[in-house]
Amino acid sequence: MQIDKRPRVSIVIPAYNSADTLRDTLEACLDQDYPKDKLEVIVVDDGSEDNTGEIVRSLPVKYMWQKRKGPASARNNGWRNSKGEAICFIDSDCVPSKNWVSGIVRHFHEDKVGAVAGSYDVEGSRYLLDKAVHYEIRYRHSMMPVHINSFGTYNVLIKRSVLQELEGFDPAYCTASGEDSDLSYRIIKAGYRIYFEKETLVSHRSVLRFLKYIRVQFKHGYWRMKLYKKNFTMIARDQYGYWKDFVEVGLVMAFFLSLVLNLKSMSVLLAFFLFVIQLPLSVKMSLEQKDIRYMVFSFVTFIRAFARFLGGMIGFISFCLIKR
Repeated sequence: MQIDKRPRVSIVIPAYNSADTLRDTLEACLDQDYPKDKLEVIVVDDGSEDNTGEIVRSLPVKYMWQKRKGPASARNNGWRNSKGEAICFIDSDCVPSKNWVSGIVRHFHEDKVGAVAGSYDVEGSRYLLDKAVHYEIRYRHSMMPVHINSFGTYNVLIKRSVLQELEGFDPAYCTASGEDSDLSYRIIKAGYRIYFEKETLVSHRSVLRFLKYIRVQFKHGYWRMKLYKKNFTMIARDQYGYWKDFVEVGLVMAFFLSLVLNLKSMSVLLAFFLFVIQLPLSVKMSLEQKDIRYMVFSFVTFIRAFARFLGGMIGFISFCLIKR
């Protein structure tokens, strides 16, 4: 008789005020094409003020509540109270494909693999910004190698032994930004590999709104300063980023400097170049999707560059100068 070597899996989901999306997430997790006796689902409620807990308790999953400390702390609470050899993390506004777990555990036994990351989808969304952001993420993912050095916790499996060795996520990241990259870097530094399973997908179901998206990007810029202060050598090595990210920083910095020096013509020229480098992706997107409306994403990413930079400057002051 053939022995089933597939690992026992624990799916850990941090949740905060997730009542609008969580049921779909949980039902999809419970409907995986993976042996039910090898699968458990754990929700860690990070101090929700809506009926998140009520929804979770209506389904056959493990429910935990904690005072609000952020998703890094919630994930730690979840995996430490789980039984799995493999811990799958997903966000409370994401819905996994039916073969998500079976796809992502495929590389569990590979030599020196400490984690397996998947990719992102926006199945069925009719909103342009959702589709554009998804396209950009998939574009970035298409350029990444088989073994990567950074993952997102919306879709990743991490070996329990690795989490134990590295003591999980750093709870000092008290909001959803930077904690996943921080753990990624520590996994690599410990000598493990992160396998990238690009075709193992979860669908993001929350609708992106422009102002909320820009606020999130500002927050990412802020927490990146803590991340890079701790992992300085990874600034130019994170495989999710590419040349445009670094050029944007230089252009925005020069733009603000030119404003301070009252060099108005230079400011206009720098803003023009910043916008021009946004165009190739939007043009590619518009041509492939046969929809000229995707050109609007150029304006979104143009404004995003300023939001990230300003967040980064405040983060630099906070983490590097004030040394929080």
